[in-house]
Amino acid sequence: MRVLVISNDVTPGFGVPVAAPGIRAAGLTAGLQAHGHDVEMTVPKPVLDRVWTRPTPPSPPAGVSVVDPTDLRTFIEQRRPDVVVFTNANMIPHLAPVEGVRFVFDMFAPKILELLSSGRTDRDWAADAARKERAMALADHVFVNGRRKLGYALGWLLRPSVQRIRTEQFGKPALIDGDPMRHLSLVEMPVPFPTGIDLLTDHRTIDGTLRIGNAGYAQAWSVLSTEEPTQQLPLTLGHELHVLAPKHWGGSDDGNRAPLPRGVVSHDGPLDYPAFARWIQSMDVIADYFEQSAERHMAMITRSAVALRFGVPVIHGVDSEISDMVREADAGWVVAPGDVDGWTAAINAAADPEQLAHKRAGARRLSLERFAPDAALAEAATALSSLP
Repeated sequence: MRVLVISNDVTPGFGVPVAAPGIRAAGLTAGLQAHGHDVEMTVPKPVLDRVWTRPTPPSPPAGVSVVDPTDLRTFIEQRRPDVVVFTNANMIPHLAPVEGVRFVFDMFAPKILELLSSGRTDRDWAADAARKERAMALADHVFVNGRRKLGYALGWLLRPSVQRIRTEQFGKPALIDGDPMRHLSLVEMPVPFPTGIDLLTDHRTIDGTLRIGNAGYAQAWSVLSTEEPTQQLPLTLGHELHVLAPKHWGGSDDGNRAPLPRGVVSHDGPLDYPAFARWIQSMDVIADYFEQSAERHMAMITRSAVALRFGVPVIHGVDSEISDMVREADAGWVVAPGDVDGWTAAINAAADPEQLAHKRAGARRLSLERFAPDAALAEAATALSSLP
């Protein structure tokens, strides 16, 4: 089957920093290819233009085309794939039905919950909701990034307005008949390895001092104040805390973060994907500090997913998609924000070589069984083959 994956962000392979949506799109591509589909991918030209700073034009990786969003419909009509998979709803203003082509909406993140949790007051919420409704209406199937979001996705799919847009504006047959859950496929976070990077198995020897990393773009809906006592604990307990938290190219940082605690090693970024992988693998454990919210409850938090995929255990919050995985695979420690005793116990346990080795083994299991693209796309690849 010929599949076109439309990314709403730059993807690995260009030699520039990437974010969660680009990793997701590349993972979908790799996973579908692993199951025998013929897959190509597009990245949006305006985004690449914004992050590309070199004088010579970028050279796209094999199978990737740089396309202006306004040209997407023409591109689809020329390529005539069997299926188009589009990540998030960003590109929906430029998409419309094409005869003989089926569409799959990859509901990667609960974008409206992200914006609500960030305290944004400058959004046209009705317009945001309408965009998601159009994405659902165009879709003949929906990929959902995590079990916790299945009900959320189903709620959007069952909106009467979605079916009205589908039948009246798009001229497509009604989607909902029988069990609506058959129109959803669980697709957890597929994380491809960068070129030259593999699952970490040769860990450094712990000499009593841990390297604790905190990495990823600082997003306004998840930032925890750097004055939070738990962020001081690695230093208080005699360990190293390394922070790589650059601003995202889209400007979604809240802009009001307090200075990092004295003694923290701050790293310049953002890094390109291979360099980011090497940075993650240089750490003994990755700590993810975030405020709990409705958005975090449903979130497949990419920074922790990437760490686990690369073989590094995590200290993670108590209520997210990742929390459930960490508990199940014993791939780290699950601790509430602000729980000083819990964070102290987790850091002390990580400093014990035997306990850390056990958690590393759990991280490797998750890497292969949940985050490897072929594993994450097993259900979805079958669903694509059976689309009417």
